[in-house]
This record gives sequence, C-alpha cells and structure tokens, in this order.
Amino acid sequence: MRVIVAVGVRANVVKVAPLFAALAAAGMQVQIALAGGRDSALDCGRGFVSVFGVTIPAPTWYVDGGEGTDALTTGVAMLSFEHLFAVEHPDAVLVCGDVNATVAAAISAAKAGIPVVHLEAGLRCGDLSAPDEINRVLISRVAAMHLTPTELAMENLEDESVEPERIHFVGNTLAEQALRELEDGNEFQFEDYFEVPGDGFVLAVFHRRDHLRDAGWLLAVAQGLSRCPLPVLMPDSAKFAEALSAAGVVLPGNVTQFCDIPHLHMLLLIRAAAAVVTDSGGVQEEACILCTPCVTIRTCTEHASTVLSGANTLVHPDPDQMQAALLEALGRRGTWPQPARWDKAVSDRVVRAIKRGILPLH
Repeated sequence: MRVIVAVGVRANVVKVAPLFAALAAAGMQVQIALAGGRDSALDCGRGFVSVFGVTIPAPTWYVDGGEGTDALTTGVAMLSFEHLFAVEHPDAVLVCGDVNATVAAAISAAKAGIPVVHLEAGLRCGDLSAPDEINRVLISRVAAMHLTPTELAMENLEDESVEPERIHFVGNTLAEQALRELEDGNEFQFEDYFEVPGDGFVLAVFHRRDHLRDAGWLLAVAQGLSRCPLPVLMPDSAKFAEALSAAGVVLPGNVTQFCDIPHLHMLLLIRAAAAVVTDSGGVQEEACILCTPCVTIRTCTEHASTVLSGANTLVHPDPDQMQAALLEALGRRGTWPQPARWDKAVSDRVVRAIKRGILPLH
C-alpha cells in the first residue's frame, strides 16, 4: 500500500512524526508532501530532515503553500496537490489537523478519487466564524477514514452522521511524540540553556494569526501578563513581538522573550512551568499531558477534552479574568486524569486501523 502523508505546516510535523516507523514496519510505502519551501526543514542528510528538532523522513515533494489570505493559500495549495495526486495517484492520502494546506490536500485527493485518512479528526470548537473550524468540517465531509484523538471527537463525528465504521478512536499522536521525546531527552538540563527564575515562572505562547492582527486583543493580553504573579518566559515570540510593535503595545517588564527553540526544549519548559498561558492548540494539549495547568486566551477551543478534564481554563482577553485564572491555575497542578489513549501506542493503533481497510466513499 502506498500512502502520501500531506503535512500542512511545520507544527503538524510533530503530530505525524511518530507514524513513519510504524507505517514502514507494517510494509507500507510512505512518502511525504510538505507544504512550504525547503527552508521549512533542516536537511539532516541520509534521507532525513529536522523541523523544530523533530526528525522525519525527507519529504519527496515540497508543495507550494502560498502566502496571503486564507482563500489564496488554500487555492495555491489545492492547485499544487491536484497536480501531485494526478501524477502519483497513491492508494491513500493521510492529512493532519485543520490548516489551509490540510483542507486543500483533502479536497484535491477526494476529487481525484483517492481515499483521505484524517488524523486528528472530529475536533470541534462550535464556532463556524473560525477559519480552522470551517476547515475541520470540510475535511470531515470528504474523508474516508477518521482517526480521532479523543472520545469526544468520535462523538462529534457520530452526531454529524459520519458512519461509525469509518471512525477509529486511536488517541493523540502529539501525546505519543511528547512522551517519546521526553523519554529520550531526560538527560538535558534546560537550566543550562535558559535563564530560569529560581522561584518559578509562567510560560506564555501566542501565535494565532487572527489574534496577532487584533490590537485590542494584544493590549488586553499584555496588560494581563503584567499582572502575572510570577516572571513570564515567552519562547518563539518573534511574531508576537512584531505584532505588539505594529499595534503600539509595549511588552510588560516581567516578560522575557527569546527566539525559536527545539520542540524538546519547549516540552521541558512546559513541564517545569508553574502554569502556561497561551492561544495555541498544541500547547493546550502538551500542558495537559505534562500536568501543567493551562490558561487559554480564547472564546472557544477545539481541544475541549483538556477543559473537561480540568487541565485547561478558557478566558476572554480581559486583564482581570487573566489574572484571576492564572492565580487559580497556580494551585491545581497535575490534579486531572489524562485523556484516554494519550500514550505511546497511538501510531500502532493508526496502523491497525489502516490495515483493516479504508472504506471507499459513496
């Protein structure tokens, strides 16, 4: 069986990374199409590349993902994937997540008659004004197989009348990758790499495009961070800093920014932090996995299981609410149950689902 894994953005590399060894061990021929230029990945030689310090097989194709509006990036990616699938015509295309390149790959494959396998299927935030929610719904309409990370995601698909035999509750590959990285990286002492406050710190990660374009949101978040009772560390902050500057917002003095870091270093910081404040979907999940309380500055989240478990609190961009939520979060570290199947066997369950057969759409 020949499978093309379409990877929409660099962050999705972390989610698909655990799959390749398991798929190869099952005898599947797997190739990668990475949306973005070759500068999206660091060539490690010997057929591998590294993204965020996460190593995957070198992509066979670097697909043009375009730059600009949602319509432009989706359209450019669809044209690129349409040509690729017409030439290659694999047995299946596996897509991950909900970004524009993911929905482009899914629609292009479905129109070419190629079965679509959706990893991280069934997540919903309930807000169709959110571009990524539109993408999630569209992908579900054309996918032949749905690999869900949570039981709630499985229930969402059933409520939308997806045939039960197409839905497979496999668990969260992001959790598998995090657990494997931490197992291999326990010797690393992050205190030697970062200047970490001795009395504890809060980790802040913000990168959603719609938020970075909203001056009111940026001002409220900056004011909320200024009231944090602990020092704030903010990695991967270049885009956030640019957005603050463009909006004329000054970063509080208790926030220390630094540049991009490897994924393992981010995991270690999340694990060591007293709390996390973010708008990132992946960071919400990783904080839950690593037993660090999370405060998410959004009106809704597709990762509802983290909220239901008690690991995560949704807060509007309001300084008073942020302050109250952070104070509450600092008192509840690791007091929640881990979601089911967020373990190191997710990729094995994915392989078993695919080997059972992908039902054609009708």
